[in-house]
Amino acid sequence: MKKLFLLLGIVVLSVGVLAACGNGNGGADNGDNGNGETADSDEQVTIRFSWWDGVPHEEITFIVAFEDANPDIRVQVYALPDDEYSQQINTMVLGGTAPDVILAWEVDLPRFADSGAILSLEPFLADSDVVDLDDFIPAVAELAELTHGTYGLPWAYAGHLLYFNVDLFDAAGVAHPTEDWTWDDFAAAAEALTIPEEGQFGADAITFGGIWYSLIAAAGDDVISPDMSFALGNGLRRALEFQNMLTEVGAIPEPTVGGDVMDLFSAGRAAMTRSGSWMIRGYQDAGLNFDVVSLPRDVVESTVLHTGFFTINSETDHPEEAWRFIEFMMSPEGQTLISEFTGNPSAIRSVAAEGAYIREAENGPTNWAAFDSIAENGRFTFSLLNPTVTSDLVREFNSVLLGQNSIDDIINTEVPRAIDRLGEED
Repeated sequence: MKKLFLLLGIVVLSVGVLAACGNGNGGADNGDNGNGETADSDEQVTIRFSWWDGVPHEEITFIVAFEDANPDIRVQVYALPDDEYSQQINTMVLGGTAPDVILAWEVDLPRFADSGAILSLEPFLADSDVVDLDDFIPAVAELAELTHGTYGLPWAYAGHLLYFNVDLFDAAGVAHPTEDWTWDDFAAAAEALTIPEEGQFGADAITFGGIWYSLIAAAGDDVISPDMSFALGNGLRRALEFQNMLTEVGAIPEPTVGGDVMDLFSAGRAAMTRSGSWMIRGYQDAGLNFDVVSLPRDVVESTVLHTGFFTINSETDHPEEAWRFIEFMMSPEGQTLISEFTGNPSAIRSVAAEGAYIREAENGPTNWAAFDSIAENGRFTFSLLNPTVTSDLVREFNSVLLGQNSIDDIINTEVPRAIDRLGEED
């Protein structure tokens, strides 16, 4: 199943939740673009493009469409293993062998921009009559402030949602979640839907650690600071207290430390779960009767966004052709093809409104408008930081729920330690 965010199986919490497409050989394309050509002709320029999935060139609809529209450019696809993608791209950048267009992970975008590894897109944008930055979701402009300019454009986006089992809600006579739910509403429903003798929980444990950072943001913390470090305080305390309360009353199970976490929602043993929007297709295929709403709010409504960014290698010999590739991908045609291919909405409002990402199914969901809330309230936060550090900190959050650590120790010891580790990168 093609979907943008397959990388949840990796331990790290970076934009490692990205997945999508490549050339099908698990490594660099040797130059065959599907028609047997392996060298540039006098009329044709080859640009190299990297991503993290193995799909034959001829099946990558948006690349085929680009080449059809631009016969003077062929695209050589470099498909790198998803669990090594960031490492390999960084190695290629350092070695001067990076492709012309890099689909960069969130964690790499600020680093590449700061080091000069990628070009600012602003000179290209100034001359473009295709790309309108004002039509992008707000998080794109906010990210440009953090990186001191526009260095990448998102190929799509995903965020976090509240999923609920319609059958379990109806059987218990509990009203369905709504877009204006608060944490108190979530807690009340979770307790009402917990049936210990049947092994049913009101809500699942946090099975994707990135949800923690959405909760912290909803409780009022910025999560990251302008200098690309953690900004965690009262919001973190509130999120830890809330999750700990739900665990103590038995409305959610204790988290699992290490290894795979069982998805009780998928098994029909949890009435709700908070997870990424990329899980929709999996729950549809599992036959669950479910729907979605935006995450419940506390102080504010907020969710973390995930994506990959089209960027131009600063060492490219073909900057204009690389920009033509990105500009096509940001066009209505390119964005529609990407949405259809990945099942994720465009970060361009006018394109997303056309609904190319929607996959209707009899068992749900019906509330696709939940993506409107993600688009307007989502931000790029923790996934811009070192994924090892963010993952380790999530383990510390879970230790509170397991009774292994105190909230004060997390805030006064573990968070400063994580900040120091981030500082060691500079």
